[in-house]
Amino acid sequence: MITEKLHEELTRAIDLLDAGNPAAALQLLDKYSGHTPTDPHAHFYRGDTLAELGRLDEAIQAYRTGTDIVPDDPDALTTLGDLLFEAGRHQEALAQYRAVLLIDPQDADALVSIGLVHNALDQTEEAKAAFRLAIEHEPDNTFAWNALGDLYYGSGDHKAAIEAYQKGIELDPTDPAAYHNLGELYYDLEEYDPAEENCKIAVKLAPDFSMAYLTLGGICMDQERMKDALTYYRLYLKYETSPQAADMLAEVRAVVEGLQEELKG
Repeated sequence: MITEKLHEELTRAIDLLDAGNPAAALQLLDKYSGHTPTDPHAHFYRGDTLAELGRLDEAIQAYRTGTDIVPDDPDALTTLGDLLFEAGRHQEALAQYRAVLLIDPQDADALVSIGLVHNALDQTEEAKAAFRLAIEHEPDNTFAWNALGDLYYGSGDHKAAIEAYQKGIELDPTDPAAYHNLGELYYDLEEYDPAEENCKIAVKLAPDFSMAYLTLGGICMDQERMKDALTYYRLYLKYETSPQAADMLAEVRAVVEGLQEELKG
């Protein structure tokens, strides 16, 4: 039975997680899940918190415990699949996404996730088929259009990639990821004006979109706009918090130090 005090602890833990303090949230969630071992949401929140701390294996186990209690929760199965995918456990991730399709065969997001796994495994045709089926089921799914754009981008079909990204933007002009994807593509094509324009729209829509600042920094470096590059790289360092970005963060810090020295002289 969940007492009022335990419910308050859960609420406090969620607030701490939302406020960017996963370590403190985890302490409360460990206590809460110990008292309510049959509450799947306790395990799911704990899994989310562990994932924020970069403890993927423990996050996966927490979600597995939760899905053992409620095996037909599509959101939980999807999140478990995402965690497994992030951990590089591709076949296990596919199994979770396919379990979602058993619940709802027309779940477009699950199909896109399946396509993303295939794409990561260089199974291009299988990935494309999954993305196309997702669009067939849900033509206005921007997740699917952006994923299809990424596939075309990766395979060198830039024209098809641009069309897919632009379709995503047409469907949802408030999605910063679509603008950044398009900007990144133009950057690779050395078409700097549209690259910068799209990345600036991305950070206008989402001021904490770290990857767009990284691309903007690269654009400015290529154009020898060192002061602008320094500004954008500093913003990247400010907003990028993912443990998986440790190598890139170290590289950008080194670039920032170099730019600071160069601009001093």
